[in-house]
Amino acid sequence: MITDKTAIAPFRINIIDAPVSSGKTKFALETIPEWAGSPSRILYLIDTSNGEFRLQQNLLTISRQSYSFYDYGKKCVWGEQCEEAKNNMPVMTYAAFASEVFYNADKFRWTDFDYIICDEMQNLVNYQRMPNGRKYIAAAETILRILAAAGTTKIIALSATPQEIHKRFGTLCHTVPFDRTHLKHLKTANEIPYSDSIQDIILRHKGQTGILYTTEIEDMKRYIEFANQNGIRANGFWSINALKAPMAREQLDLRETVLGQETIPAELDLLVINAASETCIKIQGEKRKVDYMIVHNSNEEVKTQVRGRYHGDLAYFYYHDVKESNTYKAKSIELPSHFLNTRLYSDRWPELCKLVGLKRAHGGFYSMPTVAKYLNEHNYEVVKKKDSHTNGKYYYYITARDTNCVV
Repeated sequence: MITDKTAIAPFRINIIDAPVSSGKTKFALETIPEWAGSPSRILYLIDTSNGEFRLQQNLLTISRQSYSFYDYGKKCVWGEQCEEAKNNMPVMTYAAFASEVFYNADKFRWTDFDYIICDEMQNLVNYQRMPNGRKYIAAAETILRILAAAGTTKIIALSATPQEIHKRFGTLCHTVPFDRTHLKHLKTANEIPYSDSIQDIILRHKGQTGILYTTEIEDMKRYIEFANQNGIRANGFWSINALKAPMAREQLDLRETVLGQETIPAELDLLVINAASETCIKIQGEKRKVDYMIVHNSNEEVKTQVRGRYHGDLAYFYYHDVKESNTYKAKSIELPSHFLNTRLYSDRWPELCKLVGLKRAHGGFYSMPTVAKYLNEHNYEVVKKKDSHTNGKYYYYITARDTNCVV
């Protein structure tokens, strides 16, 4: 990816902007330690505990606990390395780093590190929008800004979606140039917006292998139960720090398999995840082929990151977007002949609206004026007129675009 360490600028936040599955993590674990002379000269920050666990499967890395950043019981010097930490790269989440920084920033020997890797740094920004822990994450950002400005420790941010990093840090950012010619890009055959139920999509792909992303743990549980009740073997996992929703033993085992072996177990048809795995898990296509993904979200950053959890070409990628779903449906609507070339009075409008299936953002189907607008934008001509022979009742008259019927 990058072979010349002079491309990494001091006094800046160096952004390596590359697609998912293009080798950013490999670069961080193989090339940067060569530049530093030892993995122990590098601090690796990551956004989730699941990502931290996956990184710790690498022989070069070591946990925050093993590194002994600060022993609250013994009050030892923060940053003092234990014997186990020699020639190993400490890995911790932004939340853990923020906690250490908030309480002990003045005790830490920053010169121990030549590089700090900030994996998925956009979430350092996103987490500050959350009410819990906001002040801690802000303290972590402040330290990173100070270090970048000092120039002794070089900050390297890895992301496939760096827009929030640029917005937050502005001119402090430096996009690292490199040859992008041979970067791997994942292919997706069909990207389909949906507004219908997730259950319908799951049933449509019964007998295939899928990944479902949704936000709330209760929703995860509900979809897992639904799938299992319908003969689709499903399970999922979330953050181990979600103390109000402890996971069962089989979920913890699943977590270890997915994060450690980068595959979905053979006995599972549907893997259900949430934001705790949005940026960190990797399902290798050569180990287990995934046929479809469902992302119950319309945010471009979320869609990009979740798609990247499967490292292989994908046949179907569904994402939740009511507006785009309506446009997608309107393009492919084929009205039955009994709705064409005839006067449609108000008693028939509800039936037509339900058949077309264009949905409002907050539930229910659009009424006839909106349906007529969508039909007019695509394959049909729709006119609304007043009938002078029926006390002025309004009606719609629909024709397919390839016909020349007269109203």
